[in-house]
Amino acid sequence: MSEAPSTEQSDAELLTAAARTRLRAVHDGLGDGTVPWGLSVVVVVADLDVATFIAGVADFALALPDDLREGWYRAFTRTAFLAGHPTSVAARHPPHHATADARHAWFGPARRGELQPLSRLLRAFHGPAPMDVPVGPLTVTVSGGTPSGHVVDAAVAIGGVSTGEYLVHVHHLIAEAALRGLIRPGDTIRVDHRRALDTTEFRDILSPARADRVQTRITPCRTDPHRLRLHGVLASNRLEGGH
Repeated sequence: MSEAPSTEQSDAELLTAAARTRLRAVHDGLGDGTVPWGLSVVVVVADLDVATFIAGVADFALALPDDLREGWYRAFTRTAFLAGHPTSVAARHPPHHATADARHAWFGPARRGELQPLSRLLRAFHGPAPMDVPVGPLTVTVSGGTPSGHVVDAAVAIGGVSTGEYLVHVHHLIAEAALRGLIRPGDTIRVDHRRALDTTEFRDILSPARADRVQTRITPCRTDPHRLRLHGVLASNRLEGGH
């Protein structure tokens, strides 16, 4: 009689399946229109404010025209983060979106060559270590006029995660959810920061049957590239592209 798979093996298989689901979703794209390829985004960060940053990511992604949404999504929402004051570069490099407090600004999506002058001007953003996040659940509201009454729940791992890594993981998680229609204008995003995300706790959410309501952020573990780590999971009761 063969042995039953261990919990670790089952968790690994679950994360592998969820990661492959994301790959298929990006390959399939958001629609059938023309796709501009090779698009990237640059975010200039003066002083990270987590709540403002998360709301800004959603606002930026939701404001993109369809062709740029499609192209950037199919490029796996590729993004670089630079340290600087958005207002100091705005004259030469007008941002496509900036937060009201001018701490964060988004440039693109555009081909990498178009963003190189900005990348040469500023250095990579690293931020403080360890990562500093608010205590307790964080709630942010997506711009868009009338509150929708819709709540989107997200859990994000911060244990052993640098500020730079946090920006990357959260930006992918929120941007892709917004591009897919899981986050909409006026929604409330409720974020729970934890040291680690227990795959077993999220087993139901990570099921392929829930893929049209869930966004994940899964990468190889930094200390063991043969293992996958769940960095973020976002669940919405709104179907992908639905209402």
